[in-house]
Amino acid sequence: MHNIRTNFSKFYGICKELFGKDVDSRKNFQFYPVKPKMNDLEVVSLACCEEALGIDSENLLWSKLKKDYPGLFPNLIDRSRF
Repeated sequence: MHNIRTNFSKFYGICKELFGKDVDSRKNFQFYPVKPKMNDLEVVSLACCEEALGIDSENLLWSKLKKDYPGLFPNLIDRSRF
């Protein structure tokens, strides 16, 4: 499998450059009263990473992250919130 964390980090940097003026200090597009586990830029970066790696299914991505990379994404959100 590809190094998902490295690709995620690259996409996160790109997203920060692209959306830097559109996000707040917590890196979210809108205000959330309760701080989410992952900010909006992380979720967008993860979606871009999924597409770039050719992973067609969100179920496959989530099962890979939980099974193969449990320590790399400690703040992984619940799939129903993605």
